[in-house]
Amino acid sequence: MRRREVWGTAFIVAAASCVWAYHAIYGAYRAAAREDLLLYVVIPADSIASWFLVVAFLSGAVGLLFLLPALIGRIPKNVPRRIAGWITGISAAAAVPYFGLIFLFATLSAFGIGDTVKFVAADGTSALVSQDGFDGDAVAIYTEHDEFHYKRVRDAPEISGWPRVKDQNCRLDSAGDELRLICGDKTLRVVAEGTGT
Repeated sequence: MRRREVWGTAFIVAAASCVWAYHAIYGAYRAAAREDLLLYVVIPADSIASWFLVVAFLSGAVGLLFLLPALIGRIPKNVPRRIAGWITGISAAAAVPYFGLIFLFATLSAFGIGDTVKFVAADGTSALVSQDGFDGDAVAIYTEHDEFHYKRVRDAPEISGWPRVKDQNCRLDSAGDELRLICGDKTLRVVAEGTGT
């Protein structure tokens, strides 16, 4: 086995591991979303999963660039080797637009199309405010559920649009069981999970 083949195999194994991690993390994110929970580990879990997908695409492409020429070069006869090379080239050219779009959307998701901002009150209670990345009209507020999950408690159309939530100089205040998100002159009552309506 040549050095190119070893490196190609290593990159393909890394890509397969990243695809497995992507499916595991994104599956956990989707399972939490069905319960109106947001899986959040420093950043939302769907962004973490998308980073694994981006790395899988890049390492898979590099692995194929190392492996395919080496394997095609092992074909002893000239005509079958050329046919295999042409078929591989045509297949790669046909796959580039499809995988290019998937890579584009994975990269956008990894960098976070929307905003998820964490606010922490003086007593340590935290809340997340999530805003879509298109026009900013969908804003949702989440409160702590457990160590890695936040529960969706309400939508917040009052602070949607422009300027974005991350630019509104918001703060979170807590008074007993009630949380208040204050953004400029707007005060939003946030009911923490398990405290009623």
